[in-house]
Amino acid sequence: MRIMKRLVAVAAVAAGLGIGAAVPAQAVELNGVCEHREACFYWDSNFGGAKIDLYSPRVDFSTLRFLSPGAGAGQYVKNNSASVRNHDYGTLRVYYNENYTGVYDEFPPYGSGNLVRTWNDNASFKWFF
Repeated sequence: MRIMKRLVAVAAVAAGLGIGAAVPAQAVELNGVCEHREACFYWDSNFGGAKIDLYSPRVDFSTLRFLSPGAGAGQYVKNNSASVRNHDYGTLRVYYNENYTGVYDEFPPYGSGNLVRTWNDNASFKWFF
C-alpha cells in the first residue's frame, strides 16, 4: 500500500512538472498565426494583406484589428475582411451583422475562400458542428 501511495505521489509531481504524456497544444488566439482550430480573416481577397486569427466565436468584430504586417495592418476587422480560412473541423459562418444575424458566407471544415455576401461587410462569426 505504501508503494502504491508513493507511485501516485510521483505521478502527480511528474504531471505538475509537465513530465510524461504530451498534451496537445491549443491554438493561441490573436497571435497573427493561423493555427489549427482557428478562423483566419484577411484584409484583402485571395488571402492577401494583414490577417487576424480567432479561436472563439465573436458576436461583434468592432474592437478587433488586423494584427499581422501587410496591407490593412491595424485596420478594424469589422466591415474590412475580404477572405477567410477555416482551420477547424466545424462549418464556419461569417455574418453581415453582429450577434450572428443577417446574410452570411459559409465555409466547410478546413475550407477557405473570398467572402461574397459579406465582403467588406462582416460583423460576427461562429462555428457549427
